[in-house]
Amino acid sequence: MAFRPKILVVEDDPALTRLLETTMRHMGAEPHWIGAGRDATSMVETEKFDGAFVDWDNRDLNPEELTQRIRRSKSNSKIPVAMLSARTDQRDVTRGFKAGATFFLAKPCGTNEIERLLNASRGAMLEDRRRYQRVPLQVPTLCEWGQKRQVKRITGRSLNLSSSGLLLKISPQPEAGVAVSVELLLPGQQKGLVLKGIVARSGPGDYVAIRFVYLAREQQERLENFVSGHPASALFPEA
Repeated sequence: MAFRPKILVVEDDPALTRLLETTMRHMGAEPHWIGAGRDATSMVETEKFDGAFVDWDNRDLNPEELTQRIRRSKSNSKIPVAMLSARTDQRDVTRGFKAGATFFLAKPCGTNEIERLLNASRGAMLEDRRRYQRVPLQVPTLCEWGQKRQVKRITGRSLNLSSSGLLLKISPQPEAGVAVSVELLLPGQQKGLVLKGIVARSGPGDYVAIRFVYLAREQQERLENFVSGHPASALFPEA
């Protein structure tokens, strides 16, 4: 099934909201409309989005603070953010970009402008989604940690994989913060991957989340190609 980019829309103009929603759905995206600033702030802290459209003319919203919150959030700091505004003064536009906006979309706008902006942000959305998208993967995985005579080499089983990390089931477990090396063979490949990482968390049920570090370009490309080959990676079809 094709991946539907999840886009946060913070806009209080009903006509523009309908236009954004219709255009996004036509292009295969999934808009999530929020009118209140407090609700939007809470959502960017707790949910993962692929992009955001923020109304900079809403008197009940602090758009600068919301955009900065998006940039500081754990899951949405890299997503493209479009500022929507009828104010075209260079100082206002500059303030938006300093806060973290990626694009400026002047009101009133039409379908063509929205489509061009979505197409322009396709690459950024895909890159950010690859960082978070996890592909189900259950293969034997060798995990090594410790030093000298205290080195442990335990074979566990992977559960899912992204281009930036791995979820593994293994016992005994390395503790959070420990440097590890993992070795696994991706389906359809003849050469195994040996990856350095840090244990991000170690929880009940023998689950260990590993964040990859110091990846060579060849390793990064192999991971990204594997993840992007998953059916859920497709973005908007070309117009």
